[in-house]
Amino acid sequence: MIRHPAVAGQFYPAQPQQLLGDVREYIDGAKTAGSSGTCKGLIVPHAGYVYSGPVAAEGYAQLARLDQSASYNVVIMAPSHHVAFRGAALPEADVFRMPMGDVAVANVDKLLAGSTSVFVSPQAHALEHAVEVQLPFLQVALRKFSIVPLVLGDVDCVKLAHEIVALDLPHCLIIASSDLSHYDPYDEAVAHDRATIDLIMKGKSDDLTGEDACGYMAVRTLLSVAHLEGWRPHLLDYRNSGDTAGDKSAVVGYAAISFQEA
Repeated sequence: MIRHPAVAGQFYPAQPQQLLGDVREYIDGAKTAGSSGTCKGLIVPHAGYVYSGPVAAEGYAQLARLDQSASYNVVIMAPSHHVAFRGAALPEADVFRMPMGDVAVANVDKLLAGSTSVFVSPQAHALEHAVEVQLPFLQVALRKFSIVPLVLGDVDCVKLAHEIVALDLPHCLIIASSDLSHYDPYDEAVAHDRATIDLIMKGKSDDLTGEDACGYMAVRTLLSVAHLEGWRPHLLDYRNSGDTAGDKSAVVGYAAISFQEA
């Protein structure tokens, strides 16, 4: 079954060549240098590219430096913007159709069999942009990959983290799709977001709320995986929509944070 784009032409260009050019330009323009550690996970934003694309690119530039001969399994965790539920939802589709080509969904039978919180819901994925907007960046940053797309409702993040680790997926990368504060004046947003980033860097996942990040459940789960695996966070970039799109009266915050093997 095919999941068709919900926000092509809105959050990002629908024309393949324009989309490819835009994403390449964002990633090529990333300023953060590579580090000695191997990137295993990312927190990246999910707004329209004109707003958050440059920040997301700082994260995906880390993936572009990985071994491109490997075939990666990318777990993408995102908040649900349209449907309320408990647990974590997988799509019914086995392919996400995107302007630059199809993206395959990895075999998730083991996750479904081993979890009491993960289930299949085409409704949770039908209109959701927070997974979809990550895919063109992955298509440019990685040569070979499939995805495990999880839209999160109210979920036990520690339990889900254990279930993801238990999958023992080869060449696994984990992405938490999340923006930060929403519609505060510029200076208030910066202060709020800096406090949120400090919590993330210190691994204080229990202190994060929906007021701090719309994808706080995804961030909490990634922090739990990082604790289990011994990964360390590295702040790559912080900006908000006032920095990227100009209006500073009510902004949305964006951070790119990588998680690397110690």
